[in-house]
Amino acid sequence: MIRGVVLVAMIAACRSHPADDACTGKHARPGDHIACSVAGWPDRGFDLAVPSTWDGKTPLPLVIAYHGGGGNREAARRVTCPAGDERDPKCLVALATARGFAVVSPDGTPAKLAREMRTWNAGGGKAGRYCASGRACAEHVDDVKFTDDLLAAVRALAPIDDRRIYATGLSNGAAMAHRIGCERPGVIAAIAPVGGANQHADDGGACGAVPVLAIHGSTDPCWPYAGGAQGCLEQEGVKADVETTMAGWAKRNGCRPAYETAAIPDRDPTDHATSIRRTWTGCTAATELIVVDGGGHTWPSGWPYLARSGNVTRDFGSEVILDFFAAHPRAR
Repeated sequence: MIRGVVLVAMIAACRSHPADDACTGKHARPGDHIACSVAGWPDRGFDLAVPSTWDGKTPLPLVIAYHGGGGNREAARRVTCPAGDERDPKCLVALATARGFAVVSPDGTPAKLAREMRTWNAGGGKAGRYCASGRACAEHVDDVKFTDDLLAAVRALAPIDDRRIYATGLSNGAAMAHRIGCERPGVIAAIAPVGGANQHADDGGACGAVPVLAIHGSTDPCWPYAGGAQGCLEQEGVKADVETTMAGWAKRNGCRPAYETAAIPDRDPTDHATSIRRTWTGCTAATELIVVDGGGHTWPSGWPYLARSGNVTRDFGSEVILDFFAAHPRAR
């Protein structure tokens, strides 16, 4: 049903990563990059990046970075980097750790014939809707429970600030960020999905209130802004649309129907994209959307890993996501 979709996300990004273990008894140190497995989830691990400025004791704010469909945890890191270069200080991990966040990049469910090609069960598959996550969706993998267990594994390595746990991701990873925000509003402080809508709510799944900053290209060829059955490669089913996703968040987050708009400065006219930021008013939980006019299925200032993924805005980058997270700790 979704053979092409598995290819969509970042095959070129997939390289081998260090062997995992359960990391039993290990403790993170400042500046560490640790690879571990998640107990109870065969062949599913994570990478944890810890700020070098950490004092080793103070609970850390944590960003969960979900990879796209067909990717893996390395792809989740690399797609946020200009030209895919993980040495670039503008990568999400580099920017986040410089600001004192830890970042965990977990692995989804592997494809049966290619373990590096992984997916998330972010919802979908009901009543003709798009089952965007392959095996994870088809086999009803409980990736909310996996995230619970992931957080337990991270807490065993380093103290985590329970009021400052955040989620982001691209495409299928964005849809997973929506889902974890829906189902764990008492755990997740805020979400920032990029290039993916809320399949879980679109399927009628229960959804709480949580601060959200969504980012989506108006000409995204893989997850069209208006939803529907179009996509980059072979697929079946209808994707959730961005306007319906944001209307749902605005309602759950107690917003008024109106929103304010502000243009993001066009710092790089050569990127063929301009951006408008919508901010809903009267909300009990912040609700925002950045529409990248002319933007494709790409991370802002990141790596266009597909030849047909479209334009990349270079007017802003991951710092906008981190600013939003920093401004929205979870209420006590």
